[in-house]
Amino acid sequence: MKTKSMTLCAVFAAVMCVFCVITIPIGPVPVTLGVFAVLLTAVILGPKLGAISVLVYILLGAVGLPVFSGFKGGFQILLGPTGGYIWSYILMALLIGFLTITLPDNKWLAMLKIFTACLAGIIVCYALGTVQFMLVQKTGLTESLGLCVIPFIPFDIGKAAAASYLGFTVKNALVKSNFID
Repeated sequence: MKTKSMTLCAVFAAVMCVFCVITIPIGPVPVTLGVFAVLLTAVILGPKLGAISVLVYILLGAVGLPVFSGFKGGFQILLGPTGGYIWSYILMALLIGFLTITLPDNKWLAMLKIFTACLAGIIVCYALGTVQFMLVQKTGLTESLGLCVIPFIPFDIGKAAAASYLGFTVKNALVKSNFID
């Protein structure tokens, strides 16, 4: 792996470490900027480097660094009720990265494609996270969706919109400066 690639992975893992601890507790699953950080990482870095960055972030939390929501860390968090949402970040990065490898020349169409990819990634996060929540908490689908998905939809649509615009803008700046391909 090239030095530029390793640097980008480290920078975006650090961004996730900072954004994921910013928490608004609204129930068993808090609102964090973690999803936003993953969306942004995937859009800018693509599938391979995006997934590596997410994996580095998860490993840092798994070994005990307090980088998960609410300044928590440890492998037990990954096995707990909200762990599925964290694990899903890897698949989110892969999916969004693959869906946004090629973008239309038109800025608005490109951002629409990125936004759609981000929404698809969020659906993956909801699905995997909710399954683990149901298994750990022994709750049904309806109750779990009411606790873990429905309250987050407006926030996550906003995160997807912001990540689409910011990701497109930052990626173009990095490409123009020859920092990424």
